[in-house]
Amino acid sequence: MNVSAEHADALLELAYLVTAADGRLDDAELAAYRKVVASVRGVESVTDSAIDALLDRFAAAVDHKEIHDRVRELAPTLPAGLRETAFKLAVKLSVADLDASREEEVVQEIMLEALGISPERADELTAEVYATLDAGEGD
Repeated sequence: MNVSAEHADALLELAYLVTAADGRLDDAELAAYRKVVASVRGVESVTDSAIDALLDRFAAAVDHKEIHDRVRELAPTLPAGLRETAFKLAVKLSVADLDASREEEVVQEIMLEALGISPERADELTAEVYATLDAGEGD
């Protein structure tokens, strides 16, 4: 993925915020997040210290109200060409632990509104994510 450092940070923070909404960040989510970070940064792998640094930086918005506000603030800063990517990354991470939560769904709904993505398009994007995961490309 070829994005600016500023937009890469926004993508990674939004993905983190959706995943953190339920108050849990398990091993499956961390592994998926590591892959997302590598993909967004266009590198083969990411060190533990790099992941820890991102998580520490983004964890400042762990309170649910703050997560909602931060998503509303951050999502519109993405250019139109990255908005669907941001949503797909969030969906991918939220299903990584195979444990859907209402909190994650609420943050995804807030993100959709802030990104200007219709519910119909969100359904299509979600289906694309699931198709990719079913094909084994999400591993």
